Amino acid sequence: MNLERIEEIINLVKSNDVKKFKYKDFENEIELDFTEGNSSQGLSQTANVQSNEMTQTNNETQDTNNQTQDSSDDKEIKSSMVGTFFLQDSKELTDPQIKVGDQVKEGDIIGYIEAMKVMNEITSDVSGEVTEIVVEHGTNVEYDQVLVKVK
Repeated sequence: MNLERIEEIINLVKSNDVKKFKYKDFENEIELDFTEGNSSQGLSQTANVQSNEMTQTNNETQDTNNQTQDSSDDKEIKSSMVGTFFLQDSKELTDPQIKVGDQVKEGDIIGYIEAMKVMNEITSDVSGEVTEIVVEHGTNVEYDQVLVKVK
């Protein structure tokens, strides 16, 4: 999102007397707050910080894409739902289901996702050796997010 587009959004929000505005997509995020006590300097500073964050996010996305291309022979096990990922069926990590270097077969349990106070088993849909556990124990995950990489 370029600076002209950000200025256009700010003017649109101001002209409609909106006090708070937040927009987020896959590449950009902008948040405007015109409540009392905020000055225009604070707004421009926020816009600059957010544009810097967007630049960093875009760079991280490009780095991730480069890494993905390098490891194209790796298969991915993805989340089938939104929730909190655990490497074992309890919240304290004492004996994880899988570790890097373990062999997994199709249908093996690789972890659990807690959703609405229910622990759901996550099974592998591929066979091979675990090369990377992308998500840490106890981390919130989204639908179709990569959990584990298998070679």
